Amino acid sequence: MKKKTIIMSLIGLIAVIGIAGGGFFYYRWHQQQAELAAVKATAKAYTSAFQKRNYTQMAKSIDTTRLTGKDYKYTPNQVIARNEAVFTRVGASQIKINGVTVTKKSDTNYRLHFNVVMQTALGELNMPNYETAIRLVNNHWRVVWSPAMLFPQMTGKSTVQLSRITPKRGEILDRNGDPLAENGGANEAGMVRGKLGTGQTRTDNLNKISTTFGVSVADLEKLLNQSWVTDDNFVPIKTVTNQTALTGVAYQAVTRRSYPTGEASAQLIGYVGAVTAEDLKKHPELAVGDEIGKTGLERYYNKELQGQAGGDLTINNNGIEAHSLIQRDATDGHNVKLTIDRAKQVKAYQQLNGKKGSVVTMDPKNGQILTLVSSPSYDPNKFVAGISQSDYNQYANNADHPFVSRFAQGYAPGSTFKMITAGIALDNGTITPNTTRAIAGVKWRKDSSWGSYQVTRVENVATENMTQALVHSDNIWFAQTALQMGSAAFLKGVTPFVNQKDDLPLTMTKAQISNDGKLSREVLLADTAYGQGQLLLSPVQQAVAYSAIADGGKMQLPTLLLSKTAGQTTVLKESSAAAVKTALTQVVSDPAGTAHSLQISGHTIAAKTGTAELKAAQDTNGPTNGFLMALDADNNSYLMVAMMEDAGSDTVVNAMKPYVASLY
Repeated sequence: MKKKTIIMSLIGLIAVIGIAGGGFFYYRWHQQQAELAAVKATAKAYTSAFQKRNYTQMAKSIDTTRLTGKDYKYTPNQVIARNEAVFTRVGASQIKINGVTVTKKSDTNYRLHFNVVMQTALGELNMPNYETAIRLVNNHWRVVWSPAMLFPQMTGKSTVQLSRITPKRGEILDRNGDPLAENGGANEAGMVRGKLGTGQTRTDNLNKISTTFGVSVADLEKLLNQSWVTDDNFVPIKTVTNQTALTGVAYQAVTRRSYPTGEASAQLIGYVGAVTAEDLKKHPELAVGDEIGKTGLERYYNKELQGQAGGDLTINNNGIEAHSLIQRDATDGHNVKLTIDRAKQVKAYQQLNGKKGSVVTMDPKNGQILTLVSSPSYDPNKFVAGISQSDYNQYANNADHPFVSRFAQGYAPGSTFKMITAGIALDNGTITPNTTRAIAGVKWRKDSSWGSYQVTRVENVATENMTQALVHSDNIWFAQTALQMGSAAFLKGVTPFVNQKDDLPLTMTKAQISNDGKLSREVLLADTAYGQGQLLLSPVQQAVAYSAIADGGKMQLPTLLLSKTAGQTTVLKESSAAAVKTALTQVVSDPAGTAHSLQISGHTIAAKTGTAELKAAQDTNGPTNGFLMALDADNNSYLMVAMMEDAGSDTVVNAMKPYVASLY
């Protein structure tokens, strides 16, 4: 009995020891897991802040007791500043960290390893093998920082050097190879901060510089306070023609973008300017002092024009090159060749004579755009050189809005749109070329359901067929035609003309038939038929729509690149388009035609005028926009849509006749 009791006691003791031992090992395992999680959290905090270039946050994870080595000694703030300086110099962005591992070395020491991939001013940089310790410091795990945590090859004496070769920007050329944006030589004035003096001397020198170059002292101070500026840097102010001797000012020859056509192509071509801090965030391949397209085609085609910078990114030790991180040859930008004809662009702009308007010229056979003119305009060369505040204010405060691209803005096309209504009506059998309507008076309404609203016309012609209605530009004739057709048939016919599928590099107002895309009211249907109502088309969209009349019912989509072929869409029967085109030649040849004064001896011109009325109510005075569509009826070599705000169509015809003559 006693023996049995002893055995049972031994078994119980072993069980107790087993339970206690198991508890100890579980506790130890749990403690190790908690420790590992804390180490990993520190590693994540450090690498995440590194990846985001948040060096202030990153510094919270480092061991501030270990910032001294045999060739370096830092404070936490100096670590932050060193990181910012190095990675700003190399143009670091889009930093990605991968392969993060932590390996235990002792109870108070782990090893951290990771790899870094980043974009720099010279392209992608892949940097593996970042390695350091994570130590337990005052019950907190901290990363041991050294200069090798900038780049693994760095020591306390290392510096990062970037020699960068800026590529030559591609030029924008017209169809004949003549430049619309080119690289030319210029003299640039700039300040050297260390030579401006101090105190009142510095203030006096800045005031003289401000007066000489037309740049405010406040703007000069902003230039001098840029993060990259040192006392010895050349800080550009503007391009100049005269080199006035001023204390603190130096001059240097530079390659400068220039625009030979000036105001004539400003809204289309745009201009370049110095990169901003915001630009550098979006385009890490650029550097301070580079130029980037700010507006127009300079901006749209910036990637093609910009090229790729070259150079060498190295780590140096005491002036001796230690390690090359990246080495790359510069690649110049590509030229962009447009369909624009520079001579025609300038001539069309001159004919507007500073008035608000636009001239769009295209080849209706292939959609190549020959001119995109908007007036009034501005001089893009002033912006490249660094426009003064007073010059900018003159543009910005101009009530005629010279920055607006009028060729891309939506307008009611007025009576020029009657050719589309005629083509649709011929196509669906609503009319024939010989359909004659008897109309009495210059005002008409369908019935009393229209209330006091009436459609008006200029000429009181008793009977007219389609050609005569186009010659006299009879609103009533086309309103009646649309009502006879009905809104469903009209919408079916007109929709392809409005829903154009172009891919031009322009920000263009979307074309519309009406505000809701429907024509549910008879008055709206009638007004739309002669180009009013809520119908909106930009001059470019009008030219595209009217190309169907010029080219046998095939609407030619547009292109601005000479190398690109644009598509076609058949929107009318060939016979319908031909009948309308023939009728439009009568608008010019008939003495009663609204474009009769456009006649040019030896040439057959098809044309249609339009005066869109912008009135608050019927029988009241209001502004008008004048339009002219003209095309070469003999050879289809051009189709032009000209528009002038606050004018009638007769004004447009008179202004554009010399330009039309120049197209032959």
